[in-house]
Order: sequence, then C-alpha cells, then structure tokens
Amino acid sequence: MWCTLPQGKTVAKSFRINQQAIEALGEEARKQTISLNTLVNQLLVGYSEAGRYVKQMHGLTLTRQTFVEMLNVLPEDKMIEIGRAAGKNTPVAIITSKHGKMTVDGIIEYLHFLSSYANLFEYSETEENGHWTITLTHELRRKWSLFLAGYFDEAFAAVGVKCKYTVLDSSTAFVV
Repeated sequence: MWCTLPQGKTVAKSFRINQQAIEALGEEARKQTISLNTLVNQLLVGYSEAGRYVKQMHGLTLTRQTFVEMLNVLPEDKMIEIGRAAGKNTPVAIITSKHGKMTVDGIIEYLHFLSSYANLFEYSETEENGHWTITLTHELRRKWSLFLAGYFDEAFAAVGVKCKYTVLDSSTAFVV
C-alpha cells in the first residue's frame, strides 16, 4: 500500500512546531482516539509516500459537494471517455515518479492511496482461480463508476493488462 506506516525502525527527532498547529493536531488526535505521535507519523508518512507526488502533479483538494456538482453537469455518455483521457496520464505520471516505472503493483498501491487518503472510494479485492477482482465502492453514483472504469482500464492497459470491468451505480469492479 502507498501510505501504510512502514515497518521497521523508528527514529526520535525533535521539531519546533507552530503552537496553533500542535493544538489543532492534538485535538484531532483526541477525536480519532490515537496519540499525537501516531497522528503526526501518519501525516508525515502520507506526505512522504504519496502527497509529495500528488503535489508534483498539482493535485487539488475539493469538497465532496463541489465534486458532486461537477459530476452532475458532465454527460453520462462521456464519462468513460473522460476517465480514459485522464487515465492515460495521471496514474502513469504519479506511479513512475514514485517507482521509476509503471507496474501492476504500482497501480494497486495507487488504488490503495486513492481509497485511504484521497477518500475517492472503498477498495476491496478477492482472488479466484488466479484472477483478481478489484472492487471500488462509492456513493457518487453511476457517472463516477463510469469515470473509474475508463481511468483504471487505461492505467492497467499502460502495463499491458487487459481488464474486464463491471459498472454499477455505486461501484466499479475490475477482473485482472
């Protein structure tokens, strides 16, 4: 996964941090019922493992409502095409900037990142008879499912993998 805490040795470091920032982080840690140390470590790992690559691509942060409003004005019959156009570039750029090349494992890590940190869908996978089914579940309706189908079909095509996908109103599933 892109942003799980790496296994292995931790290092003690000391930093000077803005008082308002540390108070806000402390409040968030209490809300999540985790230690401040764990929260700060998660934030640092998230940035070092993914955020810095998204920043290189000039990633944006939008509210879910703004994103839904944008989806609502796009024509449903164009969503796979829009997804394919985006899927030819963005995943390739982010994955190759992190790993130096495009791989199936890189795509899977990217999917985990988009699920865990970008909160674009819930990721699940199952294996049967040597084939993996990857399911992306969300609440953004059919247009988003269609976009995801085109986007990740192109990403997998970039590594020579032909997917079969199924699109439903609240999910997209890929058989790889």
